[in-house]
Amino acid sequence: MLACGGQSANPVASTQAGGGAATPASSPAAATPTAQLAKPAASPSPVPAAASPAAASPGPSPVAAAASPSSVAGAPAASGGALYRIVSEQSEARYVAREKFVDRPFPNDAIGITKDVTGEIQLEQPNLLRGRILQLRVDLRTLASDSGQRDRIVRGEVLQTDQYPYAEFRSTEVAGPATYRPGEEASFQVPGMMKIRDQERPLTWDVQARLDGDALTGTGTASLKLSDFGIEPPRLSILTVEDVMRWEVRFSAERVP
Repeated sequence: MLACGGQSANPVASTQAGGGAATPASSPAAATPTAQLAKPAASPSPVPAAASPAAASPGPSPVAAAASPSSVAGAPAASGGALYRIVSEQSEARYVAREKFVDRPFPNDAIGITKDVTGEIQLEQPNLLRGRILQLRVDLRTLASDSGQRDRIVRGEVLQTDQYPYAEFRSTEVAGPATYRPGEEASFQVPGMMKIRDQERPLTWDVQARLDGDALTGTGTASLKLSDFGIEPPRLSILTVEDVMRWEVRFSAERVP
């Protein structure tokens, strides 16, 4: 993931790596009283200028007081940032689960892989590898391993993909190096929230990423407990699976024009 959000027997990341930080609200400039905006025309009228309702009003004008959209808290990052979108055909997510079949003497790592990875990463500034993962989504229905029997168990009994088809991740804070030289690989952590089977839990990804112009690439890895997401690790007559499952996401993203 700065994504974040996977190809080796390493943890499956989600990982889908950063998004843009919200711009704090700016305080509106004090409005100039109407009486000061236009020079009153000369008039023999004895009525003092203070009698004018506009001049008597000490507060800012309603128009000046209204904040512009860019100054509202929670608005997207300032215009200097850059948005990157994950290219699915160049990305991959995988899980690595420790399993033990009753007819085999030793446990082994089961690996399921999918290329159905989507998402967006918002960087704070162009050429700076620092930002947020707005969304990283993995389609669990297309996970496939070297065993059709395992796939049916993982997709059906473990992840229940017919009802909960996606695993999703989003950043909860800005992450990445404060300084960066484009083209170099950087290692950092991306904290956020992971959602599986409609259960959302905090999860931090270990990310290695590289930014080079319009291309953002990297790998994110993380480990999670199935039981934290309300999932009972399989304990079947032919197979048992450990509670800890590792995830890895290998992503390639392109800058959105």
